[in-house]
Amino acid sequence: MQLDLFINPNSRTRAAFPLVVVLQADIAAEGERRLVAPVAPHSGPLARSASRALPVIEHDGSRYAVALPLISTLPRAQLHTAVGSIAQHRADISRALDWLFFGI
Repeated sequence: MQLDLFINPNSRTRAAFPLVVVLQADIAAEGERRLVAPVAPHSGPLARSASRALPVIEHDGSRYAVALPLISTLPRAQLHTAVGSIAQHRADISRALDWLFFGI
């Protein structure tokens, strides 16, 4: 489940953030909530802003930014069927998390 993509279950924010990615390690997946980050299309103002906390990923032929500063939790029951995985971007996401949390 870690780094799997899901349709954003929140209909109010789905237009801006159509996807969410599970960041939480599978081994730490106890309880009913999962640590997630919203994923936004990499276009418009977002594409013009550079931030180490917004790693750019590709999914299904489109570019997206993982909005790590907006990390939140969701009930696991709201994450239905994964629509893909961004495991191939693990190193980029790890570097962005290191920068965001530890400044390195």
